[in-house]
Amino acid sequence: MNTPAKGSGPALARLRKQIVGTWKLISAEDRASASVPWVPYTFGNPPSGYFIYDATGHASIQIMTTPPQSIATPDSPTPAEALAIFNNYIAYYGTYTIDASNITVQVEGAWDPSQVGSSQARPYTLSGDTLIIGDQITYKRTLQRMK
Repeated sequence: MNTPAKGSGPALARLRKQIVGTWKLISAEDRASASVPWVPYTFGNPPSGYFIYDATGHASIQIMTTPPQSIATPDSPTPAEALAIFNNYIAYYGTYTIDASNITVQVEGAWDPSQVGSSQARPYTLSGDTLIIGDQITYKRTLQRMK
């Protein structure tokens, strides 16, 4: 196993092995603060997306709001359609590290060019085949391991 990680020890080694796989986005919720209710369906119902973490330390994150933005002329979106497409898709890839608190992707490429070269740290909770990404106070993305 060659997945980079922060820290060491048997527990972290097990964690690195457990995170490897393809994870399907099954829900996405947001809220302004812990005192207000969750707003479900951040990316549609159901949302569409995959988070992939491989054993070599590479990650790919893709989320598309459903239903997808339609365009009147294939391959030729209007400026308004292009903006809607941009605003309703999240994609980035790179290498990742994991520790007991965060999964961090060092972004090599992204749909949003301002993310390239950044470090995208996300708190997480892993329980069996369910992975929750987010602080669980203002956002959470629930994923299910694909088998």
